[in-house]
Amino acid sequence: MIPIGIPPYTRIMNRLDQIAEQIQQNSQPPVHLWAPEAEGEIDIHIDSRGAWFHEGDMIKRESLVALFASILWGEEGVHYLVTPIEKLKIKVDDVPFVVNQMEAVGDAWVATTNVHEQVIIGSNHRVELRQYKDQWIPYVNVRYDLWARVNRSIYYQWVETALEQDSLTLSSVGYEFLVARA
Repeated sequence: MIPIGIPPYTRIMNRLDQIAEQIQQNSQPPVHLWAPEAEGEIDIHIDSRGAWFHEGDMIKRESLVALFASILWGEEGVHYLVTPIEKLKIKVDDVPFVVNQMEAVGDAWVATTNVHEQVIIGSNHRVELRQYKDQWIPYVNVRYDLWARVNRSIYYQWVETALEQDSLTLSSVGYEFLVARA
């Protein structure tokens, strides 16, 4: 609990610092440093809702999905599970992640994906509009070339917030991004 005597700005910055520290503590394996010689495919599929399947059966253990997500790598629209020993191609319908929670903390937007990975929207975690089912939808760069599609409720929240400012853009820690097209 934060003492009442602390000014609101300080409380917000403390909360943002806590989120940033938690993100850093939950760091991912160094997939970008691994260059395995063995390559292949594995029957793992991520559907457009971000659900993971192995040989047609949904993977229900969240810890297993989180483990696989931590070793996920994207290259030119192709997705792989990578270890120091092998690189296995998997099928992804759209993108591997869906942003299902968004929190405004001070001047920052904090996104949480379906695998509980958090990012602070900014120059390191950009937002871009992409076509999805004939609509322009925001996507957030999670890491490497791995993206998360913003879910419908967050999309509406962002558009409403932007329109309150007579704009279609928002800002997060000084980074401006488009949330919709006119």
